[in-house]
Amino acid sequence: MPSVGLTVVGPQVGAAMWSFNVNGRLEVWDWGTGGPPLWELHPTRRIGSNTLSRHVPVQSSSMTNLGALALESGLEHELATVLDRQTASVWLVAQPARLAWEDGLSHHPDLLSVDSDGNVTVWDARAVERRDETFLVKASRTETACREIGWAYSLFGGLPLVESLNLRWIAGARRPPEWLDVTRGVLLRLVAEGPVPVGQVMAADDGRGFLISAMWHLVWTGELVMDMSKTWDTSTPVNAPTDARS
Repeated sequence: MPSVGLTVVGPQVGAAMWSFNVNGRLEVWDWGTGGPPLWELHPTRRIGSNTLSRHVPVQSSSMTNLGALALESGLEHELATVLDRQTASVWLVAQPARLAWEDGLSHHPDLLSVDSDGNVTVWDARAVERRDETFLVKASRTETACREIGWAYSLFGGLPLVESLNLRWIAGARRPPEWLDVTRGVLLRLVAEGPVPVGQVMAADDGRGFLISAMWHLVWTGELVMDMSKTWDTSTPVNAPTDARS
């Protein structure tokens, strides 16, 4: 006999029942009326922590939403930052839905993203070593439920350490500086003939830091390219995107 508080889970049990928080009102969604109003969705649950929690809630600034996302962990924060950097992202929702099945199993996915083509992806952020049997059943059922309504589902396990650190660095420059229009042309001319070392860009700065800060912002936006998988130093090449040279 299972312990009190544990749910025995198994294969898909009936269709998933979706609930959304539309402008502060949590309601079971009738898909016969169409999809939910994505831009009016709010988190379906409040997140918090206590002395026994393994997660630390964070507020993540989002350039996609021009606001803050309430996230449950550093891994969710990393996922949100990855999505925020993608130029195709147009909307992000944290804790976007509650799914429930006939056997009592329920699940709150971590994030929902919408791209410029209107494609919707539901995300769960979970390190590979923490994907136990119960989580994998929830993930499998959620993937099926998403597929049935024409949405995608994806798992995020985290970036390699160096890439994660580089992403955090350029995320600090995600807001466009006031002097970007003036410095963009200077930076693009520097790399017009091919990659140049970061140190060369720094040396071209007049000491006020305008060129350097603009460089990091353009790496964030993808207008300049650096290898995210390598440790950066002054010898690291900075380049224009390949398609910008074609």
